[in-house]
Amino acid sequence: MSAPLNELSVGRARVAFALLLLPFASWSQETRTIDGRRFTVHMVEQGQTLFALSRAYAVPVDELLKANPEAKDGLRSGQELLIPQAAVVKKEARHAPSLLKDGELKHTVAKKETLFGVAKRYGLDVNDVLERNPELINGLREGMEVIIPMKAGAAADPVMRPAEASHLIDHVAQPGETLFSLGQRYGVKPEEIARANGGLIEGLKAGAIVRIPQRGAAPAPAPVNAPAPKPSSELRRIGLLLPFSVARNDSTLAATALSNEGERFHEASRIAASFYGGAVLALDTLASLGMNAEVRVLDVGDEPRLWGSALKEPAINDLDLSIGPFHRAAIEQLARAHPRLPIVCPVPQSNKVVLGFANVSKAVPARSDLVRQAARYVSVKHAADNIIVLRPDIAGDKEIQESMVGTLNPALAAQSGRLRDSVLVVRSGRRDIGDLASKLDPARLNVIVAPSEDVEFTAMAVAKLKAWAEKQRILVVGMESWMSMDPVSASDLELIGYTFAAGTFADPLDPRVQRFNESFRKRWSTDADDYALLGYDVTMHEGLQLLGITGPAPLHMGFRMTRTGPENGQRNEQGIMLRIRDLMLERVQ
Repeated sequence: MSAPLNELSVGRARVAFALLLLPFASWSQETRTIDGRRFTVHMVEQGQTLFALSRAYAVPVDELLKANPEAKDGLRSGQELLIPQAAVVKKEARHAPSLLKDGELKHTVAKKETLFGVAKRYGLDVNDVLERNPELINGLREGMEVIIPMKAGAAADPVMRPAEASHLIDHVAQPGETLFSLGQRYGVKPEEIARANGGLIEGLKAGAIVRIPQRGAAPAPAPVNAPAPKPSSELRRIGLLLPFSVARNDSTLAATALSNEGERFHEASRIAASFYGGAVLALDTLASLGMNAEVRVLDVGDEPRLWGSALKEPAINDLDLSIGPFHRAAIEQLARAHPRLPIVCPVPQSNKVVLGFANVSKAVPARSDLVRQAARYVSVKHAADNIIVLRPDIAGDKEIQESMVGTLNPALAAQSGRLRDSVLVVRSGRRDIGDLASKLDPARLNVIVAPSEDVEFTAMAVAKLKAWAEKQRILVVGMESWMSMDPVSASDLELIGYTFAAGTFADPLDPRVQRFNESFRKRWSTDADDYALLGYDVTMHEGLQLLGITGPAPLHMGFRMTRTGPENGQRNEQGIMLRIRDLMLERVQ
């Protein structure tokens, strides 16, 4: 049986968050095991007090301080607070109040409880409680909700002091930097930096992104050069058909709750929730640009027995756009049932997903698209250089080799100032690079294009080219998969000028990406990942297409949609060219 559809209306229509995601509200409540003790990890929000958190979690203040000695000086927003599970007072936990914003608590009145008893429980005067809840002048009844205010004039006591505003900034660790030097630079205790980064168990590594806690509110985002809103009375109906797999996630959580690693989410559920979080931020932006949309969220699950019934929901019938499903079989089923509905496959899939379905488009470039992207880049940027294609005799590489040469030669022939009309091709085996040395030009930059994903060949080629790079001008255009090959080091790749095409890339130094990460953290109390960025970029692109306007550039990908034949759908063939510099990835301009 499919999950119910929920509506998220944007713009002029009403705004209501999809109830479907509520089971994932606990994704920010991480459980962590330290020295055999289990802790619930609470992310402190502005205005919360140690006293309020003690009452909400039914853990004595002194136990919280033992687990978090730095809290003796007060709390700050964004701080991780470890709640020792063994210290929970079970009798108090049954009637523990819930946390509200600005550090207040919501207390539910128990049987025979009095106003005096409630005030005493929270260390307040009766008049303090009445001032915040004037309706209680007529007495208390079982089940009533009482708002417990922060104790006035008690801010001098760290236990009662509201958490200060704070924010995190991203710093790229440089060679030779230490926690002490970072602390000196940003005015933060080294241990605070370590805590903000999960303890930095593996140490501070050059090129890693380090989150630096800063006191005070985050600076206002710089204005984005976006077009003026285009008001429209037309209502668009958008479907988010995602594999939340709520039932499977619940069973996975239950099965892993008692493991040493703590609760783990079902992977499809985690991906769907993250994608949804990014999509919601995009919908906020689209609303500001004039979009009037009704968004319907449907849990289609991650297996045929679930999406088979979910895709028959009547509410799909009048959609103007469907973002998802993720699975190819589910997309094909939806496309056959609704041949006029534009359907976007928002996650990596084979280009075969668009074959025979003119109403399906694919957002993430496939490997073949990235090969052609690299070929176009080489032909435009290096037409006057000595371009050599290295072709090892490896069956698994034949398709990408032919695609590379087949794209490179006509693209090169169209360039003015080219060195030659076609590229040089050097054939080799898996353990050698043929007569490549004889093709190198000592007077020019040698652009060696190596379309191979074979680990043995790649490791051998990188080692030999590294030795040559000391005497020759070499730039190697390879495959993205080289980055994850164990025998290949990033430092060696940097020496040979390794450049490649990727489908996505979130630049940690890009202010727009930093603002997105900050907004995502603030909205969902967790960090954004690649699927969150994908949810934002795909939803923004498709929403702007519906509006018929241009808007902010994507955060971590590009879009160049191409249709291969009238009977097929569109695929995105826009990759991003990257290289390694100072052991960090950067875009190639």
